[in-house]
Amino acid sequence: MDANTLINLNAHKQLVAKSISMPAGYLDDYHQHPWHQVIFPVSGLLQSDIGDLSMVVPHNALLFIPAGTSHKSVAVTQTEFVALYLNPTAKVPFCRTLKSCLVTPFFKELVLLLLKTADELDNRAISNLLRVLNDQINSAANYEIPLLKPTDRRILAIFEQLIEQPATQLTLVKWAQQVGASERTLSRLFAKEFNQSFSAWRQHLRLVLSLGLLTTPRSIQDIALSLGFASDAAYIQAFKALFLSTPHKYRNSVLQAKTT
Repeated sequence: MDANTLINLNAHKQLVAKSISMPAGYLDDYHQHPWHQVIFPVSGLLQSDIGDLSMVVPHNALLFIPAGTSHKSVAVTQTEFVALYLNPTAKVPFCRTLKSCLVTPFFKELVLLLLKTADELDNRAISNLLRVLNDQINSAANYEIPLLKPTDRRILAIFEQLIEQPATQLTLVKWAQQVGASERTLSRLFAKEFNQSFSAWRQHLRLVLSLGLLTTPRSIQDIALSLGFASDAAYIQAFKALFLSTPHKYRNSVLQAKTT
C-alpha cells in the first residue's frame, strides 16, 4: 500500500510506519506527503533530492522531511529503509524545516521501536515516544553527505561501473575513451555536477561505500584495498576527514547499536 493511501486510512492516528525495500537503481520520483516523514535506511544508501538540495543518506543518518515537501529518492545500492509518517495535527509540534541527522545508537533504536509498536501502543504511549523523537531530531548533529549519483549519461556510466568495481584505477583519460567523451568534457561535467574533481568524487564514492563494509567482519586493511585505497592508513585518513571519525570508531558504534 502506498504511503498516502496508508495515511488517508489512518488520519485519526499520530503515526503510521512501514518498511520499504528498494533494489539498486530504483527511483521513487518526485512526490509529497500530507504528513511529516522520517526516512531511515537500515541498510544500503539512498540519494534524495529535495528542492535545490541533493544528499546521500547512509545507514547512520536519517532525513526529516516536513509535510508537503516535494522530494524524490533513488537507491544507490540495495536499500532497506524505515519510513515514519507523523501527523502534523498531533500534539507533538515537529519542526517545519528539512533536516539530515546523524543517528546515534539510541536514536536508531527509537526509530525501530516506533516501527515495531506503531500499531500496538495507545495514543499516550505514542505521544511520549514522539516527543522523544522530536527531541532527538532537534538535538541531532547535521549530517549532510553531498551528491554521489550523476545525471549526465557519460559520468553515470562511470558511476555504475565504480559501484560494481570500486577499486578500478582507470584515469580520467581512460574513462573518457570508454564513455565517448574528451577528458576536458568529463572534467567540466564533474565540476558542474559535484563541484569537485573526478578523483575527489571517486574517493568520496569509495568512502560512502565503505560504510556498509564496516558492518561486516572484514579487516580495515581488506576494506581499504578492496575499494582501491593504496593502504589502510590512506583510507583511515580520508574517512576521518569526511566522517569526523575513524573507521574503527564508526564500526564500534554500529556494533553497539546492534547489541542494544
